[in-house]
Amino acid sequence: MKFFNRLFLIVCSILSVSLISCVDSEDMPFEEVEKIALKAWIENNHPELLANHQVMGDYYVELLDEGHPDSLPVRSKDAWVWFDVTCRDLAGNVVLTRSSELARMQNTYTEHTHYVPFFLFVGNDNVAMPEGTYLSLRNKLRIGEEIYEARYGTKMRLYMPSSIGTGDKTMSGEAGYEGQYILDANRPMIVEIEVWGSVANPVAYEDQWVRAFAEANGGLAPEAESDKDAASKRRSYMRASSTETDAVYDNEWHLAVDSIAGLYINYKYTPKQSLQFDCLGADTLIYDGQTEYKRGKIYGTTSLAEINRKVDEALVRRFGKGLNPADAEPLDSVKKAKVWYVTRLLDGFIVDSNIPEVKRIVYDDVEDDEVGEALEFVTAKDSEENKYVDAWIYAIPQMKLGAWNAILTTSSNAYGATGVSGSVSTTGTTWEDNYWNYYNYYNYYNSYYGNNYYNNYYNNYYGGYYGGYGGGYYNNYYDSYYYNNYYNNSYFGNTEEEDAKLIVTSEIQPYTPLLWQIFIETTGVAE
Repeated sequence: MKFFNRLFLIVCSILSVSLISCVDSEDMPFEEVEKIALKAWIENNHPELLANHQVMGDYYVELLDEGHPDSLPVRSKDAWVWFDVTCRDLAGNVVLTRSSELARMQNTYTEHTHYVPFFLFVGNDNVAMPEGTYLSLRNKLRIGEEIYEARYGTKMRLYMPSSIGTGDKTMSGEAGYEGQYILDANRPMIVEIEVWGSVANPVAYEDQWVRAFAEANGGLAPEAESDKDAASKRRSYMRASSTETDAVYDNEWHLAVDSIAGLYINYKYTPKQSLQFDCLGADTLIYDGQTEYKRGKIYGTTSLAEINRKVDEALVRRFGKGLNPADAEPLDSVKKAKVWYVTRLLDGFIVDSNIPEVKRIVYDDVEDDEVGEALEFVTAKDSEENKYVDAWIYAIPQMKLGAWNAILTTSSNAYGATGVSGSVSTTGTTWEDNYWNYYNYYNYYNSYYGNNYYNNYYNNYYGGYYGGYGGGYYNNYYDSYYYNNYYNNSYFGNTEEEDAKLIVTSEIQPYTPLLWQIFIETTGVAE
């Protein structure tokens, strides 16, 4: 890699000296020098791509697969797009990849990493993507004498100058997405892209996913608007749980709060019953394995059903089958409840858990003597001590001590348009350090620019269905920006420093629905 970097710099230097002498010693901008040097590199290595030069951005495109001709181009509408990416330097060294296979070859694979395509907004204005990738997906591309538009199934390789890449920043992946190399600042790079699909309204899409999951795992309780008798099944966070006598405990998924969309509780969930994740129809799938994760060393070699069986057995061994919620004590009978949880995506991938027996099944960095530590949830109404996502704030007060429960939610009550950046750091590292890797810093852009998109998606989809309450409370994307690295999704291991701890945070993409398997311990701080 050093040889090619030096060679490129030498070419730039020679071109700079020779060209400056031709323009009355005026300094030529580095951007122009790099453009000429990249063209010279293409002439020597891929002369067939000279005809595929893109004027806007000064990059070159190698079209590997045109994709499905009957699908709409990405540029036909503002949409969120799923796409895989692998980035290399000009020598072919990998510096970032979403491929679990490449990550294992590069020795950068981790069990904490969710190896799926990126999910980014591609609209008329670029607010959330690296410039070169945006240009290739949004613009018409000149391929020889033809004009082409990226669409579902498109595979292409981009040869980009740093002006539309990393600029004056070094580039690498993070938290399992990195390669073995770091790309120095002001260097051209090769970006391979595969487009998997797009969706115009991610809120509607994830709501469909959540409802399909609920129907496949016990059914969705009828909503009060369509069945007045179902109102008796609802429980409001505004009402003390100890006074509730009208709750119906069954195997269906119930709204935690009537006025909040997309947040459901299954009060009689038990790990003795297996969860079904492969629930979306073929017409709604975007990429292979979207609703049944099967990539990587663990999920790629063991079926999700087998992983779930091991997890369920571990939960029952640790906590038992749990009490019937109808016979259990309400949460507010103690000052603080002890919460044990497994956080999962709706493809079955385990993002986080504070239960060591579960972590040992899917991770390889858990000490044999680790016993875990329950999270404390303050039962006092509106307590500011509960620094958790809205799904927990509204759902956990409805639960009972000693009982199993499951929470199912759209991103509106979790991490919203922000998501969580995958990162690796040690104690003492500030969170800002984790945002300056090429693609992972899109979470910052989504949180900063995504607010209007987020509310518009919500209001356009639900349209005041919940009595006009919708957009008002739908502001937890602010909270997620501040709390996404505070919340319980960090793992700790040993480092070379005696007292330091390695913190690995699993990525959660924007507009990602979540599932929590939760057990509330019977012990607590008594009133």
